[in-house]
Amino acid sequence: MIMTGSSMQTGSRIQVDDALRNAYRTTFQEYARKLETLQSLMNSANSDAARMNVALVEVEQARVAHNDARDRLAKELVRPPLPAAPGSKEHHIRQTARLLWELAGRPDGTAEHDWRQAEQLVRTATSSCC
Repeated sequence: MIMTGSSMQTGSRIQVDDALRNAYRTTFQEYARKLETLQSLMNSANSDAARMNVALVEVEQARVAHNDARDRLAKELVRPPLPAAPGSKEHHIRQTARLLWELAGRPDGTAEHDWRQAEQLVRTATSSCC
């Protein structure tokens, strides 16, 4: 299979999106794990101040890392889409809706709302850039 320049760019962009999504998920899991550790220390009757301070620093570092991963992913997904084949608008809407869902903490029952909001965001982004 021969890939054109546009196809190669789209493929590499998808790989970047996937890598950023994975970083987002990984940093969120780490942040949640650090928060659980801190909560356990707070609930423990025999936790010392030094351990508590270390846990607080680790929670803050994990929060900063997660926020950075979130911001990089959001920045990439709101970037104007590359010129692509027909049907790619739906794919971009799907990606945006998934990001909205993930940023909201993956709540149940929000698919239609997320999709409508993503359609509006993609419509606004494409009308302002093209």
